[in-house]
Amino acid sequence: MTTAKPGAAQPGASDSGEETLGSFGYAQELKRSLSLTDLVVYGLVFMVPIAPFTIFGVVFNGSKGMVALTYLIGLVAMLFTALSYREMSRAFPIAGSVYAYAGRGINDKVGFLAGWAILLDYLLIPTLLYVMSAAALTSSSRPSRSGPG
Repeated sequence: MTTAKPGAAQPGASDSGEETLGSFGYAQELKRSLSLTDLVVYGLVFMVPIAPFTIFGVVFNGSKGMVALTYLIGLVAMLFTALSYREMSRAFPIAGSVYAYAGRGINDKVGFLAGWAILLDYLLIPTLLYVMSAAALTSSSRPSRSGPG
């Protein structure tokens, strides 16, 4: 296995940003192989497939029955977020996600705070979804005992 000097572009680099990776002081060593399907499946598994079930009642009440419209608006917002990440990954083709983008785009301190915030998001959101799923499944499985006594 050969490694390139830091700052040097890999031989045979394509126009997908690998030659700009050298300008950040990094060499491309891993194969970039995640497809859109891979990322969608990862996102679904990460967010727990039962997550919509746990918040459906809250969304239904909050939207006054217009759940589909609520999810459609959320989809549009997530598309803008995904497009933003795509542009940032093209501008800064380095690992680190929000930490790298905020750190390089704004300043290091903002990048540091954004990195810790996204780490907390990665830890707390799945935990919250598991707790809500457990609460929703236990509350719906209890039989109601109404009637004369």
